[in-house]
Order: sequence, then C-alpha cells, then structure tokens
Amino acid sequence: MIFIDAAIGMWWMVSRRIAALLALLVLLSGGSVVAGDVITSPPTMTVTNEDTTTYRVTAYTTDSLQTAMLLNFAVTTADGDRRLVTLSQMVWADGYRNVTLVDDGIPTRQVTVEPGEDASMTVTGWTPGNVTVYVVEDLGDNETHVQTEIETCTQRGQEHTLTLTERGSSGSSVCASSVDWLLA
Repeated sequence: MIFIDAAIGMWWMVSRRIAALLALLVLLSGGSVVAGDVITSPPTMTVTNEDTTTYRVTAYTTDSLQTAMLLNFAVTTADGDRRLVTLSQMVWADGYRNVTLVDDGIPTRQVTVEPGEDASMTVTGWTPGNVTVYVVEDLGDNETHVQTEIETCTQRGQEHTLTLTERGSSGSSVCASSVDWLLA
C-alpha cells in the first residue's frame, strides 16, 4: 500500500510540473504573439501643429549616432549661397533653407502638417539599434530649417511626439514599450 501511495504521490508531483510547464509555454507563446509587433516595431512620430504656418518633418534612419552626425545636406544659407553641411552643423537652427539630404541609401520618411492638424508617421528602414533624426522645416518661411531632433534610443516600440507652436516646440520620447522587459 505504501508503494502505491508513493507512486501516486510521484505521479501527482510530475503531473503538476508538467501542467506548470505547459501553462508557462502557453503564456510565453501568447506573450510572443502580443509582443510580436513590438519586437520589430519601428519608432512612430506624432506631430501636432499649433502654429499658423505649415511644417514639414523629415525622418532619417542611420545605424549609429556617428553616421547620423556625418550625413550631408545641401542647404541655402541666409546669404543665398547653396552649400553642403553635415547634420552636426544643423543641430542648432541657423536659418538654412531648402534642406536636402544628398547621401544615398538613407531611409527617409516625411510628413507635412498644416496649421491646427496632427500627423503621424512610422519611421521606415529602422531596425533595433538605429538612430532616428528629425529635421523640421517651416514651409511658410521659404522652407526654413527650424529644428533638428536626434533620437538615440536603440529600443523597439519607441513613440516620439512633437508639438509646434509660435513660440517654439516641445516634445517627448518614450524609449521602449511597456512590455520591453518581457523581451529582454
């Protein structure tokens, strides 16, 4: 009788472990389905225009901050001269107009935001580890460069926001999704 009780006890312990293992596998497979979009999800940018002018926001994706800072842009200076500058020279707005990326192979995405509107974009060509650069131009002022934002977050599931006003701009950045800890 003791042998039968021991066998039943072992069976019960083994079956509980198997049940726990199966429950864990079901949980993980469901979690990966829920988090599947987050694994590869590129950054999103939402722009709100509270100003009376139209803006264009262009996103560029590079593999590193160093590569981003060395991107080449053709610009028109305040004196009307057309020349090349790097992104490192555009970190602060200096009155450049007609900003055009001249480097090939850089994934680019663009959105135009009319006064009183919101617009969103998903940054294309992004993979985990990439840097995202946003160049903001005032289209009502001869395409004048007014701001550069550099997002160095390398995590997936980023959400960036930018609010443009007459007095300037404000923004925020969420570096990773709330389920990122599950994927680490």
